[in-house]
Amino acid sequence: MIKTNYHTHTKLCNHAEGMPIDYVARAVELGYREIGISDHGPLLKEWHYRMTIEEFYKIYLPEIEKAKKKYGDKIKIYRGLEIEYHPDFHECYERWNKDLDYLILGQHVIFTGPFIRDIYHDLNDEDIASYCDEVIAAMRTGYFKIFAHPDIYLFRRPDWNPFLEAAARAIVEAAVENDVILEINANGIRRKRILNQDGKPAYIYPRYEFWRVVSEYPEAKIIIGEDNHSPKYIDDVACHKARSFVSGLGLKPLIYLFRDET
Repeated sequence: MIKTNYHTHTKLCNHAEGMPIDYVARAVELGYREIGISDHGPLLKEWHYRMTIEEFYKIYLPEIEKAKKKYGDKIKIYRGLEIEYHPDFHECYERWNKDLDYLILGQHVIFTGPFIRDIYHDLNDEDIASYCDEVIAAMRTGYFKIFAHPDIYLFRRPDWNPFLEAAARAIVEAAVENDVILEINANGIRRKRILNQDGKPAYIYPRYEFWRVVSEYPEAKIIIGEDNHSPKYIDDVACHKARSFVSGLGLKPLIYLFRDET
């Protein structure tokens, strides 16, 4: 089996372990062909718990180059960021796309409205409608290669109803129209399971109901993202379960980020 992964964090985001070279070394050990380093990027100054602009240029990029120099003959290494979308920061996304190989859309907050809402807290239908509007607008910009955990809007919604399904369809159709790859995220499998609307254990994400909708769109591109926050998570049990999850739905994930090969 060909192994690749393009969703990898570092300690610079302040909730992960290790530096790029640690993840690359482990990936080489496990026989990976390609790896992308894609830590949480700097966006708002008040988000001090993320990498800063200074760290991005003075530490993050040089550390990836260090890994390339040591392991570049053994594995293909890409430079990326996982970042939220805000319509006021087009200049930032354009600059990062020049500095990097790709951007991952990871919308962990909702900006629309009088205050920022964390996606991990209770969301009502109005919040979810705002989330959909924001991520669809993001995909239309052309800045983002991958949309990470697109089903994360269901984090506190164990139910499934016509409104939530319509949200899923809107997201999938926007991804198809704008050639954005939808990511099945293994990190959700590492989390505690929830009980769904039928009272059955389910992954908090990837949510079966969402990806069942995706399976109805054969033109949709998908990829498995390991979302590793420690080198020890590379190719772990959660990654194997993610592959089984995909297989069970008849989905064929991309192997390589820059080649349409499944």
